[in-house]
Amino acid sequence: MSNTHGNGFADTPEDELIVINAALVALGAIAGSAGFLWLKGVTWLIEHNILVAASAEPLLVLPASDGAGLDLPRIAIAGGVLLGVVVLSVSAAVRAISRLRRREHLA
Repeated sequence: MSNTHGNGFADTPEDELIVINAALVALGAIAGSAGFLWLKGVTWLIEHNILVAASAEPLLVLPASDGAGLDLPRIAIAGGVLLGVVVLSVSAAVRAISRLRRREHLA
């Protein structure tokens, strides 16, 4: 799978292999630190009262959080935020589709 014209980034198969290896190393570094970042993030969320600590017996326990999670008011807020994101996404998709149809109709 050689690049005959070259794109300035990986012009030869050897360059492509170097780029692939670099990407795999970067992916490994990110995956290796994901667990650490998750624990730090959960700790920060508990300190700022966004998540409920395990001692408060949350209704929805997050995985790998030592029992921390969400109680009923926080579940309701998260559900409202999720519903808002879905509504905005559907609205944006409908507008984009209607614009495309309008352009096709005018063309």
